[in-house]
Amino acid sequence: MSRAEFTRTVQHLALFRQGHRCAMCGTPILELGEAGRASHRYGEIAEAHHIRHAKCGGGNNVQNCVIICWSCHHTAHYGGNYRYRPPAHEQAAPSDFEFYDASTK
Repeated sequence: MSRAEFTRTVQHLALFRQGHRCAMCGTPILELGEAGRASHRYGEIAEAHHIRHAKCGGGNNVQNCVIICWSCHHTAHYGGNYRYRPPAHEQAAPSDFEFYDASTK
């Protein structure tokens, strides 16, 4: 596992915290990765995303992990520009993800 990857346990804990929904759009997510493609509303996989990017000091803990649809993950990375590093004041926060914590819904 590289420095920028979440463990499977962390991913499952994040998905549970989110009420098995994409943290951005709220689409139901029943399984992570390829296993969930068949049940996803748009046939997409779900992926783990760092709220604060690892390059900017974000950790691989559950507090820094959200599970999002593939298209939402693409959107989160500014249209796929994975090398873009926003200034600290533009970093994401849990409150930027509407479905971060299902217990508040």
